[in-house]
Amino acid sequence: MIKRIFILFSILLLIYMIWPGPNKISQFKPLPNSTKSTLSGDTFQIPNVAAYFSNNFRDFVIPFYFKNYQGVSRLPFPPLVLNHPPEYSWVVINVNTDTTYLEEFVYPLRDSLFVNGFETYRPDGTPVFWGAPELTESTKSWYTKTKLRYYPSNILVRSLVWFGIVVSILAIYRLGRKIAKE
Repeated sequence: MIKRIFILFSILLLIYMIWPGPNKISQFKPLPNSTKSTLSGDTFQIPNVAAYFSNNFRDFVIPFYFKNYQGVSRLPFPPLVLNHPPEYSWVVINVNTDTTYLEEFVYPLRDSLFVNGFETYRPDGTPVFWGAPELTESTKSWYTKTKLRYYPSNILVRSLVWFGIVVSILAIYRLGRKIAKE
């Protein structure tokens, strides 16, 4: 019985880990009613980064990319959502990234999508803080800037991790049986 459960677990874990998913940031949809940023650090300078100026706030952006990430990954369950402190964006996005919120969508042992938002104005047009900068792109002013950074994983690395997990579980099981016999 235990062997069957282990084999089933191993097969399901392998399927999960080798399931095809997104490879690059361009596979994610751009924000609706937005302008893609052409600023330095928002395009090709950093791999798998995309940024958008828009008037879409956090309550729209997070569910939009949550659904988009799950749809592109084509897994039957949603990703985990992690809420990080804004200063962490300097580590995972880029140094000197302006941030008011940073959320991560992650499929454990696979890949992650970071959604970084910078909201300088409220929906009614009042500034969030004194001296709030205007966000301007394509001669138009915007209330928010959303920056995405995608961290894909190599299928070979995922396969090696799967192999390590399976071998570790087998070793622990055998060691436990040996200790129990003594």
